[in-house]
Amino acid sequence: MKVALICPADFTVVLCCRWIIKHLRDKGIEVIVLSPLGIDNFYLNKIKDFNVKHIEVKMNRHINFIDDIKYLFELFLVFRKYNIDSTFSVCTKPNIYSPLASKLAGINNIYTSVWGRGTGFLETKNWKSLLVKLILICLYKLSFSLSKLVWFTNPNDMNYFLNKNIIKRNKSLLTYNYIDSDIYYPDNISLKSKNALLKEFDIKGNSIIVILVGRMIWSKGINEFVEAGKLLFKKYPNIKLLLVGAEEKNNPDSVPTKYLKNLSLLPFIKWTNFRKDVPHLYAISNIAVLPSYYKEGGYPRAVTEPMSMGIPVIASNTPDCRGPIINNENGLLVEPKDSQDLANKIKNLIDNKDLYEKISKNARQAILNKFDEKKVVKYLIEKLYP
Repeated sequence: MKVALICPADFTVVLCCRWIIKHLRDKGIEVIVLSPLGIDNFYLNKIKDFNVKHIEVKMNRHINFIDDIKYLFELFLVFRKYNIDSTFSVCTKPNIYSPLASKLAGINNIYTSVWGRGTGFLETKNWKSLLVKLILICLYKLSFSLSKLVWFTNPNDMNYFLNKNIIKRNKSLLTYNYIDSDIYYPDNISLKSKNALLKEFDIKGNSIIVILVGRMIWSKGINEFVEAGKLLFKKYPNIKLLLVGAEEKNNPDSVPTKYLKNLSLLPFIKWTNFRKDVPHLYAISNIAVLPSYYKEGGYPRAVTEPMSMGIPVIASNTPDCRGPIINNENGLLVEPKDSQDLANKIKNLIDNKDLYEKISKNARQAILNKFDEKKVVKYLIEKLYP
């Protein structure tokens, strides 16, 4: 059997699909990976280490009629050329177009996976955003009707689509989201690597480092993070905020480039742009935060990744963000859009050593108990390809 794994980016393959590929190959299934490529082939070289064939298929992350038709047609051509027997798509754009391309290519074993709904489903009164949301709902309804099974990693997303009659319950499969605890493991990062990063960012050894990883859109809580930093810097002049993530220039929720560049004028924060060494950045951090009001999918990686590293995490108290966290046990919850509350929660972790150490210990264990990629994905693959 040949399975095509369709992803929105090459780093998605490496960071999110390693065990999907492994469990498929362990069953004797040939895996062909389709995704766009980065400019330096950094992740392509890692994909080759998985012993699978990779085919570059360019994709525009945003709605563009011409680009989307090209994407659909290219998927169809690849499916036909390589005699694909089954398709497995990951994230919004592949989920929408891969099932249609699969059906046109005569493929019936079609699987899609929903890890979050994204900015298109944010609550809004803007007519353009509402139109985009309507289009997405229609496209999802078509996609799910063509799919044999849809994998959800969040009950809120699954219930949303069920209540809107976009999908039938007998086509839904729910698991926890997952994280590769082997990659996000605290002892993996050498002291030499940590010191090199501290030197790169000109951070002194006694600094308190707070990190936020995410795309540069307002709904990730970017403004709240910066404003909380301003409040904390008054009491903790050694605090350093690391804002890690790429710009989203075509996204209506995008943080302007000027705002991001002006952050360099503040003494306590550094915007790193996109980084390939996120586990290393977590390793030099003391606290991770995600004050998001984005439709994260319940178990966002910006929460589970640092938890797996044993780093205390502060996340928004929303159904889309708080999934892995038991408040005051393995993490802290903060009210969304509230920079003062975020500052207070960071202060609690700085000042309360016992709380910090308890959360640090429990965070890693929570990941190993429920969210370990090896366990979740093994169950998934047995369901899809028994």
